[in-house]
Amino acid sequence: MPRHPRVTLLPLAAGLHLRWPRFNAAVLASLLRHEAPDALALEPLGCDFERDPHWQDHDELLIPWVAVPWARRAGVRVHGVHEPSPDPSAAADLPRYLEGYPAARSVLDAIGALERGLPELLAGALTLTRVLDEVVPLLEASRTARLEAFGDGPASDWAEARAAVAARRILALGEAHVLALVALDRYGSLRDALVDAGAEVRRAAEPPLDDEAQARARERALLDLAWRGEGDDVGALVANLRQLGHAEARYHAAGLLLAHAHPAEALAELEGALRLDFAEPWYLPGSLLARLGQLRDLAGRRPEALKAYRGVLALDWAPQAASASARAGLERPFTLASATS
Repeated sequence: MPRHPRVTLLPLAAGLHLRWPRFNAAVLASLLRHEAPDALALEPLGCDFERDPHWQDHDELLIPWVAVPWARRAGVRVHGVHEPSPDPSAAADLPRYLEGYPAARSVLDAIGALERGLPELLAGALTLTRVLDEVVPLLEASRTARLEAFGDGPASDWAEARAAVAARRILALGEAHVLALVALDRYGSLRDALVDAGAEVRRAAEPPLDDEAQARARERALLDLAWRGEGDDVGALVANLRQLGHAEARYHAAGLLLAHAHPAEALAELEGALRLDFAEPWYLPGSLLARLGQLRDLAGRRPEALKAYRGVLALDWAPQAASASARAGLERPFTLASATS
């Protein structure tokens, strides 16, 4: 093992990356290439995460979307280092338990007030630098106050003890440079645990983006906008997606068209996508086939809809939402009314 292993810490923010065009999946891909670590440590996932394909349903969507596929292609080892909570409901239950203790409850309320500006901040189009310079300090103030008031236990979800376990696992990898992806709210705990364990810790920096990487980031931002179903000019957004032409773009174009009452056009988009490669990204095969089944049902093509639904369930893995849609579609034909019920 290196005498002073180097660990680069990168915070993840679950689905918020779909709202951050300068810290989206394409930017993470550039960062991974730039960092070129010897190993990836995934703090949100357990040591044996790859035994069950449903790990891909994790809220930290950039892990199955970008990090693990990149590591596999690059021949970089991937390790889950997450230590689960002994009582996942404890922190959420604490306010109720403190109802009979006004002094303690007032302390908890004061801690919560430290994060009052967090939702508005997270709603902006943040960069990695802004996350580290603006979001992390807010969370750190709350973490420090919570530890001073209640110690490391149910109130903190045992964050410090769990981070110490994750840090030991990272250092036990024996690699000179590990890139550790960590949930944003556990960033400070893991950083401090790594320092205490003797690691050289540095924070990730925004990668340099050449013209090609900037183009990939802009394309990803367009796809993410469509994924969220937002945009002031839906017609222009669909036209831009059609210019991209690949299967993921056509899938999102179909979603927008269906949402705006154009199911026949949506079906044409997905029928065209079937003739393209739709093996990636990770969510696309199951999601595309599930949506295809729904659109075929709307078109009165029930036998073909059933074929698409069965295709979803035949995959080694499909997103939970896609699998649920497929099972529902096998039971009864999809209707627009069922989509809103």
